[in-house]
Amino acid sequence: MENKCALCEGELKKKSVDYKVYGKSIGKFKALVCSSCGEQWFDESVSRKIEDAEKKAGIFGLSRESKIGYSGNSLIIRIPKELAKFMKLRKETEIIIYPEDENKLCVAIK
Repeated sequence: MENKCALCEGELKKKSVDYKVYGKSIGKFKALVCSSCGEQWFDESVSRKIEDAEKKAGIFGLSRESKIGYSGNSLIIRIPKELAKFMKLRKETEIIIYPEDENKLCVAIK
């Protein structure tokens, strides 16, 4: 890889960076980091190590597609079992739902 960032042309430097997925640190990994914009670049072998660490932590592939359904007069959102387990959600867990914009709905555990 060249010594220039593909995004901003800043200088790339080798560093060990803390890699987080869904707010959870899965370890430190070697990367090229742009001194200007902070973008991180991982080579293929490091990417495989990151994926293995995600799998070991049980957080690989938590993103899912779902659909809005009905329950009585209300709309409901189905939360997949794996995601509920990761978030420690149980029946009657109190949440706050709010729009971030017209295309993004946020759900926060109270």
